[in-house]
Amino acid sequence: MVKPHPFKQWLQAATSAIGRHSLRVLTERDGSRSEVLDDLRDVVRGHYVDPKLTAKRIASLGAPKTAVLLREHVPTRKKARSGDLGEVLATEFAELELQYHVPIRRLRWKDGREMALRGDDIIGVGRTNKDKLLLLKGESKSRATLSTAVLDEAGGALDSDRGRPTRHSVLFVAERLRELGEDDLAEELEDAVLASFRGISVAHMLFVLTGGSPKNLLEVHLKGAAKKKRLRHAIGVRIKDHAKFIELLFGGL
Repeated sequence: MVKPHPFKQWLQAATSAIGRHSLRVLTERDGSRSEVLDDLRDVVRGHYVDPKLTAKRIASLGAPKTAVLLREHVPTRKKARSGDLGEVLATEFAELELQYHVPIRRLRWKDGREMALRGDDIIGVGRTNKDKLLLLKGESKSRATLSTAVLDEAGGALDSDRGRPTRHSVLFVAERLRELGEDDLAEELEDAVLASFRGISVAHMLFVLTGGSPKNLLEVHLKGAAKKKRLRHAIGVRIKDHAKFIELLFGGL
């Protein structure tokens, strides 16, 4: 039996449409945090180190030494932790809510644990009914207090490159897939880059993790994007004690 994703137990969603765009605002279910916290930590660990590698290390080194090595990947600074968690949750929601496959967990390839990765935060892959390639370009933001400026920054990143993913970001994914032996999908992505993404439908996702209610700001943002060519999904997760929650989550890794 497949274990349900912890988000299902942890968060409740309110969904709406703004023109052709979609809005999801998620909040914690009362009393759910303590029940899912360990599972959430497992999700986060998997974004830093492949669970298969972790299992090999436990078998050869034991759990305590494996935990020490994991913590070498995990940031210690509040800003870095906040940004990483935003990207982790955005990736999970792209798959869980939007049904895109995000084939590469980017945080496994960070140059340093306190450093932010460059390029598009999320590259997701989907399929049409005729098995044609679809792409998702996503940006994530994590702020205790959300602002219009933060959303404008994310929106500008989504609109850059004519709304298409950056070539470098897609090639990064393709090259990691080659290393993993997933050559068929890698070739499709490489062909998409060579064709400058012509003929490929690209949707956008703007994800925010914040302490206040993001609903009004995201509604205004999507209304401003009403005439945009690309379909845009806005997902806002509200954690009232934003900073405390991040400290609690990372403190147990």
